Amino acid sequence: MKQALLNNATPFLAPAIKASLKKFYRSEKQITPLENARSVLVFAPHIDDETIGLGGTIRKYASNGAEVHIAVITDGNKSNTSGSANQSLAEIRKNELVSIQDLLGFSSIIYMEYQDSAMAQVESSDPFKKLIDEIRPDVIYTPSLIDAHPDHVFSSHLVAAALKNSVHQPSLIREYEINCPVPPEEINCIIDITAEFEVKKQATKAFKSQVIAFDGFLALASIKASLVSDARVKYVETFVENAPAAFIEAAENLKKQDRNYQNHFKQANRTITLWWAIFKNINFKKALYQSR
Repeated sequence: MKQALLNNATPFLAPAIKASLKKFYRSEKQITPLENARSVLVFAPHIDDETIGLGGTIRKYASNGAEVHIAVITDGNKSNTSGSANQSLAEIRKNELVSIQDLLGFSSIIYMEYQDSAMAQVESSDPFKKLIDEIRPDVIYTPSLIDAHPDHVFSSHLVAAALKNSVHQPSLIREYEINCPVPPEEINCIIDITAEFEVKKQATKAFKSQVIAFDGFLALASIKASLVSDARVKYVETFVENAPAAFIEAAENLKKQDRNYQNHFKQANRTITLWWAIFKNINFKKALYQSR
């Protein structure tokens, strides 16, 4: 019943929600030129996180000739699914990711095979360190340290721990948004994906095993375009960018607090509930960012 009500209300409420949120995000920030990277490493706690968070940016890198490596952290066996009983969910999800490899243009997939929904219990960051030192990326993308899913949060803390001891140090660390929208004032990297948006949208359709909606994630790409004043920019992906040392420091500061944010924040996957996802406990969220 709840799902039916949301579906019926969306055509009427979604335009108003988008219009009001564009005002909330309105700013005079600048588009970030995509750097001339040779190698990019994306840590994705679950298959589809890479597409939700930076599918357009991945396509942009690939078009520029960069090698983009996707490190899938968990096996994905505990996600909400409508998959077939004849295949394991992990196998289905891997096939879905492979099906969009040419579309998004990433060079390789590394499966780290941690247990889904158990990243908070992982203590050693050695496999993350090994991967960073083997690939030697110019840029690392990892989920935000502040997110509604524990796997996202604790995966990024493991990336930070790995960087403390890795021989190789990338030039930049960019935290990407999945289901916990970053306050506009904390966004310091904006990539224009106007030319790549339709490819990103098409890629999300591959994840048929997942029962969650993706329209909210896609709507945010349009809504957040109001962060910049250039009318030619229709869709963006946004990040919190830092040098490795600053990212490590942010992780260390947040470790001093309770990192179980799932009860504080709402997932941003549906347009109809974006207001809730953005404004639920927003003052607490802003305080967390200030404490980094």
